[in-house]
Amino acid sequence: MSTISIFFILFICGVVVNIMSALFGVGGGVLLVPILRTLFPQLPMQVIAACSLTIVMCISIINLALFRQQSIKINKKNLIFWSIGIIIGVQIGFELSFFFSDKLISAIFVITLILLGLRTLLYRKDIQETAQRNQSEILSGMLYCGFGGFIAGITGIGGGSIMAPLVAQLKSVSPKQIAVYTNYMMVFGGVGNLYGYLSRQSNLATPYLSDWQFGYVNFAIVGAVVLGALASAYFSMKLRNLISDRVITKLLGLILFTIACYMGIWQYFFAI
Repeated sequence: MSTISIFFILFICGVVVNIMSALFGVGGGVLLVPILRTLFPQLPMQVIAACSLTIVMCISIINLALFRQQSIKINKKNLIFWSIGIIIGVQIGFELSFFFSDKLISAIFVITLILLGLRTLLYRKDIQETAQRNQSEILSGMLYCGFGGFIAGITGIGGGSIMAPLVAQLKSVSPKQIAVYTNYMMVFGGVGNLYGYLSRQSNLATPYLSDWQFGYVNFAIVGAVVLGALASAYFSMKLRNLISDRVITKLLGLILFTIACYMGIWQYFFAI
């Protein structure tokens, strides 16, 4: 496959990932990891995870700037505590990822998405925004986000695909707030992880990629995807206002389940 073809595919990924982030509060790691794994099978899973998390952070920052223009209010106290949970989880997962094989990381990725996809599809409880926040909900939110961060640190999913269906179950969070919360937490959770990836040496042998490699992050890959995200930012926010919350929830569950099945089939039947 030519370099131009790969750039075009990555650009389109940026468009799709940005739409997913704006609609579902999913950073796009669930889409990026299997695509990057398919396009660059020679790259270690840690490099793919590092690129995925960096892209997720960049796209989340873009969307947060647009969310701010829409004046969607969130509870800052919840955000702070839940972000602490994801930061701790990400760091633990990041350190453990270097002790796991690529197949084990892929298995964690697939199993997590299957469970969350089914949970989201079958979840029927109506989520209502409440004015009262209690200590138990703050703690439960920290546990949910800590788990999401842990899986994100290992697999490079980004945490949003895990946290979105979990955060949606908290009574103090309305459907319109889910994407705002998760985009904030993807940025906070990714900062420490990004530093860890940039500070580690990577011996990448691929000629046209190695010039753009800093630690475990390849900025040629990151740049191509982020350009696509910037190009679709305005459209994704318009689309967000046209689709109902119920449809968005069901689509999220279907997307998670489909990507998990694809990654599982590709990894265990076609990967070298």
